[in-house]
Amino acid sequence: MSTLATAVISMGVIAKAGIADAGTKERLLAVARETFAARGVKEATVREICAKAGANVAAVNYHFGGKEKLFIAVLADFLKGAQDMYPTHMGLPADAPVKDRLKAYIRSLLFKLVGTGDPLYEKLGQLFTAEMLDPSESFGVIAEQFIMPQHQVLVDIVREMLPPGAEDRTVHLCAAGVVGHCLLFDHARQIIRRMCPEMALETLGVDLVANFVFEFALAGIERMKHYKGE
Repeated sequence: MSTLATAVISMGVIAKAGIADAGTKERLLAVARETFAARGVKEATVREICAKAGANVAAVNYHFGGKEKLFIAVLADFLKGAQDMYPTHMGLPADAPVKDRLKAYIRSLLFKLVGTGDPLYEKLGQLFTAEMLDPSESFGVIAEQFIMPQHQVLVDIVREMLPPGAEDRTVHLCAAGVVGHCLLFDHARQIIRRMCPEMALETLGVDLVANFVFEFALAGIERMKHYKGE
């Protein structure tokens, strides 16, 4: 049997099995989003996801390449939605004053962290945080598509605020300080809620926290303009 004939037969088998029918990939993604959020990545099974999506058990491997890559696809979809809602520029033009762009970036990041109030959004955010702390082999896709490009925006902003010729190390440390200040409200969310609930991001509000982080960052960057290091 020729290679072409084998391919044609295989495609027919796949179609008959309901693996490649229109909408299967979207259904799998939607069901996986809910299932991973409810049960976690380790507990959720491909068979469970396919059953709920009304898809053949081979569909996950066909469309995504396995459960791990399906999870990465869920995170990518989540991050794209967050970025669409809260872009790093927050609607500012590219030639806006650099301080305004820094504040917009901080507001964007904090809005992404606090979310929409939807429990599903918060749970997916927690799964993303867990993936960052213990990345899978496929995490590079997320880093390259979302994390690195968005962080580069902040690095460019900070570099513009520092004197010409500032060391890369200084630029990246300043950018890390901004991000770290924001991430505290996410990574320590449960501890803050228990120990000091009035300091939780959702209680203080994004605008108040953004203003504080912004002013703190301005002071720090100004100080670093004169820092000689060791």
